[in-house]
Amino acid sequence: MPKTVELKIRVPNSLSDIPLHEYQKYMQVLDGVDAESEGANEFVNLKALEIFCGLELKESYKMPISSFSAILDKLAVCLSEEPPLIKRFWLRGSNDVEVEFGMQPDLGNMSFGEYVDLDNYMGDWKQMHKVMAILFRPITAKHKDFYEIEEYESSDKYADYMKYMPASVAVSAMLFFYRLGTKLSEHMTLYLLKNLTPEELSQVESKFLEKNGAGIHQYIQSLRETSLNSVKSPKNQYESA
Repeated sequence: MPKTVELKIRVPNSLSDIPLHEYQKYMQVLDGVDAESEGANEFVNLKALEIFCGLELKESYKMPISSFSAILDKLAVCLSEEPPLIKRFWLRGSNDVEVEFGMQPDLGNMSFGEYVDLDNYMGDWKQMHKVMAILFRPITAKHKDFYEIEEYESSDKYADYMKYMPASVAVSAMLFFYRLGTKLSEHMTLYLLKNLTPEELSQVESKFLEKNGAGIHQYIQSLRETSLNSVKSPKNQYESA
């Protein structure tokens, strides 16, 4: 009889259970894979199990197909989440002390330094921990729903800490900027339609959209769609055989 293999597997229940550095690693895998190439889905599935569940390749091959499928189905649900904007979260440091971080409460009064750094890193998931270190800093004072955060120094100060923040916070922030950019672009387009020629409109609108989040949305959306298409249970392949 074949030897029974027992594995202790950590499976996230939601995006909140996935640290940002794991989500970044997975996004880099998706970004480097040709979805149309042979074996792409199998490769992404195995990398997903490695990144999110800590399974080595040889361990994944030994899993019962039912367990393999069930875990991938659960991961697909996690990665398809679109969480509402999360403005505050707690993060435990290496000294075992928890610190509450808050999102910049007034984006309109963002400093020039914050804006320049944000513009440099936004849209690149490899740099997303730096983006989060710009948007989120330790809360220094709070009263009910109102709070103040530490003054900005540089993205490097908390970038390494942000690698361990819940991925749900980062995804919610990116979706927020996309939706904000969409609303702004809709209002601007209505205004421009009344005042510019079609040629002028095309030029101005493309620049405006790029500055206000459309590029970010396209990047996120392409990766998320690839993610949903890639992390699939293999059971259907066997059912149709």
